[in-house]
Order: sequence, then structure tokens, then C-alpha cells
Amino acid sequence: MTNGQWMCKNTSLNKKDFCFTRYPFQEQIANDMHENLSCIKPSQVGLTEIQIRKALTIMRRYENKSLIYTMPNEKMFKRISKGRLIPIIEFDKAFRDVTKYSMDLIPIGSNFMYVTGSTEGDATSINADFIFHDEVDLTPPDMLALFGSRLQGSDIRIKQSFSTPKWDGFGIHKDYAASDQNEYLIKCRACNHWQIPLFTKQNVHVPGGCLDLVENLNELEENMVDEGLIDLENTAVKCRKCHRHLNLADTANREWVATYPNRTHARGYQVRPFSTHTLSPKYIITELFKYKRRDNLAGWQNTVLGETATAGNKRLSKPQIENVMKGETITFPPAGTPVNIGIDVGQTCNIVMGTGPTVEEQDIFYYGTCTSEALMSTVKHFLDKCNIVSGGIDRYPYTPTANAIRDLSKGVIMPIEYSSGKEIVEDKDSLGLVVAAKVNRTMMLDYVANGIRNCSWSLRGYGQEKAIVITHMMDMVRENPDEGQAKWIKLNGTDHYFHAKAFLVSGMLQRGVCEAKAGHQKVEDQPFEVGLFGEDFSNMNDCQNLIGFGGYQNQKDKIITSW
Repeated sequence: MTNGQWMCKNTSLNKKDFCFTRYPFQEQIANDMHENLSCIKPSQVGLTEIQIRKALTIMRRYENKSLIYTMPNEKMFKRISKGRLIPIIEFDKAFRDVTKYSMDLIPIGSNFMYVTGSTEGDATSINADFIFHDEVDLTPPDMLALFGSRLQGSDIRIKQSFSTPKWDGFGIHKDYAASDQNEYLIKCRACNHWQIPLFTKQNVHVPGGCLDLVENLNELEENMVDEGLIDLENTAVKCRKCHRHLNLADTANREWVATYPNRTHARGYQVRPFSTHTLSPKYIITELFKYKRRDNLAGWQNTVLGETATAGNKRLSKPQIENVMKGETITFPPAGTPVNIGIDVGQTCNIVMGTGPTVEEQDIFYYGTCTSEALMSTVKHFLDKCNIVSGGIDRYPYTPTANAIRDLSKGVIMPIEYSSGKEIVEDKDSLGLVVAAKVNRTMMLDYVANGIRNCSWSLRGYGQEKAIVITHMMDMVRENPDEGQAKWIKLNGTDHYFHAKAFLVSGMLQRGVCEAKAGHQKVEDQPFEVGLFGEDFSNMNDCQNLIGFGGYQNQKDKIITSW
């Protein structure tokens, strides 16, 4: 099978020898048929092309087998299928007998290659012998698990995953961390020192004086070029030991080496920009400037360096969380102290309790879990033991349980439903009684994250679960799309204590709304017609969140609006 620079150099039915190489570092990855392979990659290194051709070659050489090639969504699946797969089928002579095919199904001999997006229908309707996942970190984790179940009926069961990374401990980085962790090393011809060439001050020569001004290369700024502090044309990769320039194209002195060779159950490759000689320091630095103009340093780290991103303000860091952790011992406050409670409901329920005057200032003194069956008795125990004045409990999917907790607490602990709308809106029954509250999910989680970042929250009483609490608090990332509202995205689904705190905040805010409304009249359907507002407050848009008003109708400070 030939196509331009690509060549398959073995035409036998040997599953361990599929080699199509454009760059030397790709050869071992292309040939590797490990049943559990993960590869971290930057963009612009051709590994999607490798995977596509590897998949097609497998389908050419096996008989009566099925392969699923997944992309994160329908748009990406169609782009890959139209732009890369179909042209190979149409123009490569190895597939001239393949005549009946579509974007999502390619029959090759007695084999079938399925190309899919990552929907539940795609993941449950096809059995397979091979699964290739492209861009794992953009694919929902639950869909990856469903796809994995499609291998159970096969005696081959090969799963290989490739992706640019996003965050530590998530997606492709999590898989790679559990593998043998192969790095593409280079030996310096001058001093024989083996090393991983990285985009760091130790491995990159940048003339002009800028290196004396920055601690890390991601701190380089575009104005340094104008000031003569960066000489882009003469940047080079250097040996971190003797500082001689390294020839990245010197394949005789390059080798894949496993960090943990005894981990034979999982194979991993970390492809970096300097795994190839075609991505120069100049290119990486100019890309850094472009991404900084768009305020997207994380995107540069992911796609250009092929590394997990620095969290910044998008994700709580371990040091930030540890900074407000004040002790593992559970110490209940003095009798009568107002206590707030938050409950995240599941088969295992996560409970937090805290004290504090506002949602910006909380001392979380209790962390605990119980089964869903034991939740009622557990909450009753805390209601008897503590002066619980506000609380929130996850309304879904265990709505009857949430309602029962509300009734048990006489409305103190309110069922909470996440939404993307206003900060808080009460949900009333047909009699006008408040039975639940809808809260803006992003805002509630922001209160928690900001309290920890600002050190106005303290965390105590976690017992032996310190590591679990840290994991839960780091398992979500705040993503800011170009359009629409920011959203907290879960990474691995182990975020229950984070949500328990958000429900605690929601309960406090709902209680605040109830207290603010106490003693106020209901607003008329047409407030302007009853003379509620003065002439200087006559815009209907100003009162769309109106709840009620106090004794003096024309005093705007008596008007109560929702958050």
C-alpha cells in the first residue's frame, strides 16, 4: 500500500508489523499492537493519519473482524471520514476492491470498519474486535466506557487511544499515567547524555537575554522580540548537560524508552514537539504569542506542547485546597450555633456541614458519607444534634428522597435543582408553597471555588478522607466558551463533595430569599399600574426579578428582587 511518502513495508498477515512512517518516531507507535495503548500527542505530528492507516491496514489483513474508530462528536467524525478516510479508500490501490461504503461504514473484504461519533446509540449498537479512540479528552468518559464494553465478545480485544491532553488525571493523561510511559529520548553526540528534549530553559537556547527575565518559557512575551530580548531566528534545542545544540533528526541517537518497563499490561507513548525535527523552538514561541493574544495559554499547552494545562483560575489546585484544610478531626460547634448542610445524593450520599454568616465565609467542619437507604436516619440524627438553619439536597434523580428530607426538616433542607438560569428561583406547588429551588449551577460552584481560592472558607473534619476531598475538589474545570455562559465540566465524575458544598450554598441562599420576603406584600401582576415605582424607576426591565415590596410603596430600598 503506497501513497506519497507513506509506505506499508510488510504485506504479510503479521499483526505485529504494520509500518507506515513519515517521521521516524512514528514507526514504533505504528507497529505497536498492544491491546491497551494510549498516546499523548500535540497537534501537527501526523498521529491521526497514522491511526487511520493503521486501522485500515488491520481491516485489510484480518478476516471476519470489526473495528470501531471513534471521534468525540458527529461534526468531527464527518470531517475525518470525508477528509481523510474516504480519500484513502478511493485513491489507494490497496482498496480498489472496496466499492460500497459510506461515511460511517466501510466494508473491507469480510471485515467492517465503523466510524462513529460518541453517542449512546453508537456505543451500544456495535460489537467489535478493535476500538481506536481519537481525541479521547473531548469524548465523554461514560461513552468511552460503553465503547469498551463492545469488546467483551472478542478474543482479540485491542483498544488504542490517542489524544491531545487537557488536565492532569483526566482522559488520556490518566491512561498514560497507568502505563509503562514511553518517552522518545535523544543522546547528545558531544557528551553522550540521554535526555527527553523538552520546551524548557534547560533544553532551549533563546539568544537575546530574555532567559534571565523569566522563570519558565511560557512567560515569554511578544514585546520582547521588539526590545531585542528574543532572537527567534537563532533559537535551538540544546543538551541540558553540555549545552551543545542537539540534532533532532539524528535518528541513530533517538530511542523510545519506557519509564516503567514492568508495566506490561498498559503501553503508553508521550509524543512531544521535539519528538520530530520539524517543529522548531521558533514555531513554538510564535504559537505561544498567538495563543496569548487570545488569552488561551491552556490551549497552547495542550495542542502545541502536548502537555496538560496549567489550571490558572479554571481548576482548583492541590496547594489551594490544602491551604484551607485545617485538620482532620470532626469538632461540632457549640450548642445553638447555626449550622448549614449540603447533601449530594447517590447510592453513596456525601454530606458536608459548616458554619458561617455568608456563603463567602464558611467553616466546613464535617465530611461524611452514608448509603441512600440510611440517609433519612442520618439526617434525623444531625437535626437532633445540631441547630441546622439551612440546607440543600440534590433534587434529582432521587426526588422522593429529597422531598422526604425536606418534610423531615420542616422545609429547612430544600431540594435543589441545577439550572443555567437565574441565580435562584423558588419552585412552588399548586397551593403556592415552596417545595424546591432552581439555582444557577455555575454560580453555586463559583461560590465554593472562590471561597477556597480566597481562603475565606476553611475545611475541617475530613478524617481519613483528605485525599478524597482533594480529588473531589479538583475533579471539575471551569470552561469559558466564546459564546454563552461559563460551565463547570466534570473530569472523572468523582466530584461529590464539591457538589455537596454547592448544595450547602444553595440552601443558604434559598433561606436568605425566604427571610427577605418575610413581612412583604406580593407584587401585583402590573406593578406600574398600582403606582409602586416613582417616575425615576419606570423601566419594566428593571423589575423582571421582582418578588415583593415593603410598607412604603415608593421607597425603592424596600423593593425585594431575586438573585
